[in-house]
Amino acid sequence: MTKRRNNINSDTSGKTTQKQNNNINFDTSEETIAQQKSNINSNASGEIIQKQKTKKKSPKEESNPQPIIESGMEVICEQTKFYNALFLVHCATPAKPSHPILANVLIIADVETQQIHLTVTDLALTIQASFAAQVLLKGEITVPVQMLFEIVKHCPHGNISLNSQTQITQLTEEEQSTKIYSLGISDTDGKYEIKGIAAEEFPPTNIIDTTPVSLPTIVFKDGLKSVLYAVSTDENKYIVTGVHVQLTQEKLKLIGTDGHRVAITEVSTQGIGRKPRQQVTSDEMIKFTLPGRVVREIARNLGDDVESINMLYDAQSNRLGLAWQDVILSCQFLEGIYPDCEQLLAQFSFEKEVILEKAPLVKALERLAVLTDKKAQGIYLQFDGSLQQLRLSIEREFGKGDLVIVANLPSEMMLNIQFNLKYLIEAAKAIPSTSIKMHLQQSDHPAMLVPHGDRPNPEVEMSMRHFLLPLYTPNN
Repeated sequence: MTKRRNNINSDTSGKTTQKQNNNINFDTSEETIAQQKSNINSNASGEIIQKQKTKKKSPKEESNPQPIIESGMEVICEQTKFYNALFLVHCATPAKPSHPILANVLIIADVETQQIHLTVTDLALTIQASFAAQVLLKGEITVPVQMLFEIVKHCPHGNISLNSQTQITQLTEEEQSTKIYSLGISDTDGKYEIKGIAAEEFPPTNIIDTTPVSLPTIVFKDGLKSVLYAVSTDENKYIVTGVHVQLTQEKLKLIGTDGHRVAITEVSTQGIGRKPRQQVTSDEMIKFTLPGRVVREIARNLGDDVESINMLYDAQSNRLGLAWQDVILSCQFLEGIYPDCEQLLAQFSFEKEVILEKAPLVKALERLAVLTDKKAQGIYLQFDGSLQQLRLSIEREFGKGDLVIVANLPSEMMLNIQFNLKYLIEAAKAIPSTSIKMHLQQSDHPAMLVPHGDRPNPEVEMSMRHFLLPLYTPNN
């Protein structure tokens, strides 16, 4: 019994010991698992950290680098001078630029000459204007000319400060740096900033390296204005959309036509002005055709205070340069053979003469012009020598008009003829005299109008002839 109890106790003790061992082993397994989990987590964290260290960052993940700012020009100038120069050059801006740079003005600040140079081009026409300024730092940039023109136009009178800068940013070593160009404008009232384009992208300026020929401004400008009205605006008639120029040692001849009318002006280049001028030294005649747009810009911008204008002619490059004061204008000629208007008009004779006062004639034509329309623009002229008068009449479905003005004509002259009213008004206005002499032959022949009486600048030797073709032969 005692032995059995001992065995039982022994078995029970063994079981307890085994159970304790089992409990000990179980507890050890949980600690081991926890430790393994900890080891796994630490290993995983280490791998993640290692991956994060070795992983290459994308540009988006990297912080934006600080841009480098390069300073450009630093200028102080007068608002009036800046505006006047922009007014000159902005006319060369194309209506529909083929490239953004052609809508910009090139601004160059020159420290040595203490000047600002502005340039605008549409490739066919280039205008440069310069003006004095206080240039502290040199530089160059291009900015939209129309925007700059409007800003300067509305700036108050006084000084304007100009500052250009370039912002350079490089994201990575593999990528090219980006550059942002800007021009700062400040006055007493505020500040502006305009984004621009690098000056290196602006088209190069063609330099005409020839001996300049000096012309009196009054001769050149008045001559151009007298024929400009007759120039065609039809691009299909390309060569006659300009003014044809013929220059010899002593004479400048200008011709304009659109096929319905012809204006011819000849002026002497001798004896005008105070300073001696370089004349055409060759016996050859210089011939070229200036685009109508260029002629209009010259007539509009060439001031009366300019005594002479220098002309640079280069037949090889097909370009012409005109320089006066601080302005340089260069353009391409119109290519093609200009019609020989003199030969065409030589077949007509003009034996009958009528003298009319310019002011009453223009006033009567303008009053009757209200009755014209696009389909019918004709006006009848009835010359009556017995009454010494000219009757102007127009008749339309919606109304009619009839006016009489005094005329000086042969007593036996009786003639009816019809012209385009618009053409007749423009020809009469282009004649710079108090009276007009009209040469006629018959109702189906053209009329020739020439100056008569007093005219401005009588010291200038000038000959003008304006020819008008009739619309059709009226029934007498």
